[in-house]
Formats: sequence, C-alpha cells, structure tokens
Amino acid sequence: MENKKNKGKLKIETRREFLKTFSGMAASALVLGSCSPSPGSENGEEPQALVPRTGVTNPFVTDTGRPILVCVRGTDFARMLRAGMETLGGFGRLVGNRDVLIKPNLNHCDPFPGISSPDSIIDIVREVQLSSTGNIFVGDMGHETNVYGYLNLESLVTSAGATLLNFGEFYKVRRSTWETGRPDFMVYSDVYNAPVIISTCCLKRHSWASLTCAIKCNVGCVNGPGAGGTRHYLHYQSQNFMQELAEIAGLINLELTIVDARSILTRGGPMIQNGTVVDGVNRIIICGDMVATDVYCAGIMEEYDDTFSISSIEETLQHAVELGLGTSDLNQVEIIEIQA
Repeated sequence: MENKKNKGKLKIETRREFLKTFSGMAASALVLGSCSPSPGSENGEEPQALVPRTGVTNPFVTDTGRPILVCVRGTDFARMLRAGMETLGGFGRLVGNRDVLIKPNLNHCDPFPGISSPDSIIDIVREVQLSSTGNIFVGDMGHETNVYGYLNLESLVTSAGATLLNFGEFYKVRRSTWETGRPDFMVYSDVYNAPVIISTCCLKRHSWASLTCAIKCNVGCVNGPGAGGTRHYLHYQSQNFMQELAEIAGLINLELTIVDARSILTRGGPMIQNGTVVDGVNRIIICGDMVATDVYCAGIMEEYDDTFSISSIEETLQHAVELGLGTSDLNQVEIIEIQA
C-alpha cells in the first residue's frame, strides 16, 4: 500500500501553524538533527521555550464526560484491537483527516513484552489506515540502540504504508508554572508537531519508575541520547523523579494509549533479563485517559506480581491528576470488559 500524499512530513494543525515559520517542518523521516530553532533564535537570541503540546480532546467519553476504558481479553492482537476500537466508536472519532504518530515502546533489543511487539505496531498502523485520510508515522528512540534494525522495523512499517521516524530534532518546552531552577525539557519535534499521538506500550516493571505504562512511556518523547539531555536531568538531577514522569506526560498530552498486556514483565525491568515474563495475561487496554489507564493496569500488575503495589506509583498518579492529565478514581471511569 502506498503512502498518502505528503509522505515524510507531519501536517501541523491550525493551533500550531506558527511553528512553520521557524521549524521548517522538522518532522522528517529517518533524519537525525540537533535542536530545532525556536522563536527568537533568528536574531541570535536564546530560543524561547514553547508551551506544552496541545492535544486533541479525548473523544472516547460517555455522554456525561466520563472517560471510557476498554479491556479486551483474547490472544489475537488484531482481533482484540478491532473489537476494542469498535466498542469505543472507532479510530475515526479521533484521527479523521489528521496525520497520526504511533509511538511504541522500543528502549532495548528485547523480545515482547520487554518492548512493543512489531506485529502489534503494524496491526495498529493498518487499523488506523481504515479511518485516517492523513499520513501515518511510527517513531520512538529505537534507532539509538538499533532496536529498529533488531525488529526489521523500517521494512515492516514501509510495507504497511507508513513512515518510520528517527527522533532527533527537538524543541525546548516548559510549563509557565515551573520554578526557574527546572530546565526547559527537550521534546522531540516529531512528537510536538504530531496532530494525533497514539501510544502503544508494554506493561512491565521498571527499576526507577516501578511501572512502565501510559505515563512512563512518554519518557521516550524527550531528548537523550541514552541518559543524556532531559533524561539525565530526570534520572540524576530532579528533586522528585516520580513527579517528573507526570511533568513529561503533561508536556506531550498524547491522545490515546493502547497497552499490550497479552504478556507482562513482572518483578523487574525494564529489560527482559531483569524480570520475569508472565504469559497468558491475554489483555489489551485502550483508553484516552493516561491516569485511569495506569491505575487499571497497576491492578493487573498487582494480580500477577506480589512484589508490586500501586502505592509505589502513587506520587506519579497524584501529580498527574494535579496537572489535569486524567482521573485516578476508577469509579469515575466507564470500564468495559469484553472478549474477542
């Protein structure tokens, strides 16, 4: 299947038209770069930090505004995804004619569930194509550790009619309420410019964050490489690592999370050799509320890992709620559990 028009460039929504004057449409396929220019840089001034990315309002809510979370049980990811999205009302409610960035979890050369399954990434691409008239992109930090090559991802993504991105250029982004001591965060321009972001993440333990799920997966959207840049600040200089995870998520404001929990990594992580893989969990979770997603999935992790407690991510969840990223009260969520 051929890519749609304007292959290799993300279309910028009207709310971000001003970026065109200084970004040169920074989102380009398979190109590495340095910091993208920001307002003020043309005159040799220090680039002005941008405000957090503005996401599309969650369309997957009830008539009374409660977020909908769908948990699908099964073994066939494509079938589960289709059933889950049909329950939510379809990708069309979110994507329309917009370009879409699918952001997987590709931090190390591991088999699933250490990283996203390449088959599930392609299943999402193909399902989105049925609803979108825009271009579809796939990108994460996998090129830095050769995960793209390990998964043969460029060939798979291209064959599916999408474009694989190497995150390289970035914008300096900050929240106006931050204290002066906190540095600007470096958000990849391919992420910031994306009209719609769909994150597909694994459900696994993490040595620093305790749990990788919807909120933690946003760390792949800020500059490294490795533990450099914003990641260096996150791990070694920030006053509260757990709260900073929520701050990063609040700069990205992704639209939808698809958690592939057919198998999960328990007791340790994020690399698969540091944990214990549990097969047969056989669930995927789809939701437009990152906080509700993490609370629900933390319950699954507690079910299969007696060394994990949701209390270990309480600081992240609480701060995410304070930032307006979602609700931690599942009584305020419409939870639909189905079989596919």
